[in-house]
Amino acid sequence: MISVFCALSSIGEVIIFKDFRHQFGRNVIEPFVDEIKRKHGRRVPPIVILENKTYVSIYRGGLYFVAIVAVSNVSPIYLLESLHRISDIIQDYCGTLNVKAIRANLFLVHELLDENMDYGLFQCLTTSDLRSLVHYEPVVVHNIKEEVGFSPDAIFDLGLNFLNQMQISSNAATKPLAIGPQKQTEQRNEIFIDVIEKLNVTIEKDGEVSTAEIHGSIRLKSFLHGSPDLKIMLNRDLFVGSIPSEYNKKGAILLDECCFHKCINRELFSSERTLHFKPPVGESIIFTYILIDKLKNPLPFRISATKSEDSAQKTVILNLKLKCNIPNNRRCSCICLAIPFPYDLESVSSSDKTSHVSVASSRLLQWQVPFMDGGNERAAVIKVQPDHFICYDISNSVIGAIRPFYIL
Repeated sequence: MISVFCALSSIGEVIIFKDFRHQFGRNVIEPFVDEIKRKHGRRVPPIVILENKTYVSIYRGGLYFVAIVAVSNVSPIYLLESLHRISDIIQDYCGTLNVKAIRANLFLVHELLDENMDYGLFQCLTTSDLRSLVHYEPVVVHNIKEEVGFSPDAIFDLGLNFLNQMQISSNAATKPLAIGPQKQTEQRNEIFIDVIEKLNVTIEKDGEVSTAEIHGSIRLKSFLHGSPDLKIMLNRDLFVGSIPSEYNKKGAILLDECCFHKCINRELFSSERTLHFKPPVGESIIFTYILIDKLKNPLPFRISATKSEDSAQKTVILNLKLKCNIPNNRRCSCICLAIPFPYDLESVSSSDKTSHVSVASSRLLQWQVPFMDGGNERAAVIKVQPDHFICYDISNSVIGAIRPFYIL
């Protein structure tokens, strides 16, 4: 199957190098490192062929997980799925997935890889099956996003002051799984459940919504003892595909597609709209769904942008305005607008001192806003100095380039 497994940082620094078949030397990873450096901060494609070798990779937590194989009939989808499962297992046992956690748990990660693969063949890709085979204790490294200036709070904060006994640390779900029978009995009996929705919207020049998709998932991380039966009750008026004629379509919720984890009892979902399951050990996604063109509420943000040029100073001036359309009693935090440009950026500056503007990569501008209360607006005048200034290039490219804003 695979010859070499590697884990690299976002700048191409090799952290893990595991050679299973000894077909290539240690320099086999150098072409992929050169590819990372050539991208200047942009992502390397998941499948690239360099020097008659196939490099299959995924990018998670600021890390590239790479499988290197000789050019042959190896299923790339199988390799991508296996890499995702390996990264899930590493995250479960290390607690979080980033460069610091991998460096602090090198022996543990190598032990997991030895149990996962034998001579490059995948053997065990579930967290629960490895629990009795792993012996190294993990070193806890909390995943606090101080590097990008964000708070670890939830993106939508209700602003309510709960009692101290109702509050837990924001890093509670990033703790590693306990290793060994004694540690497992001492670990707290708890489970964390998140509902995550990603909104993909295409907005026309006049501000009208052209297309909209909601990709949602129910994600859980289980530290429960044993395998108890759990139930998650969903809306009774939830339907998939189509709504029966005998039901009131006005208040119904229609999902275009949905997908279940193998632990879910589908019969109970069809009859009672209940997710009945025994939670797997570690982190997993038990339910995913898609809604297309069914936005009943206005978009959480409305963005407008204009641009002008200063030929004397060779700068492009962007006037950005961001309005938060969530209810007035709520707060949105960790807002990031990513604006791609058709040319390299040399320097940026902003008139808004309460937010942060930076060049994420050579051609990507980021405007980071710490928080916004519902109904409020934020504006910023951003001066961008490209590495070269061509009026024709700016006039024809910048407006088209700044249209696709992304709320990360």
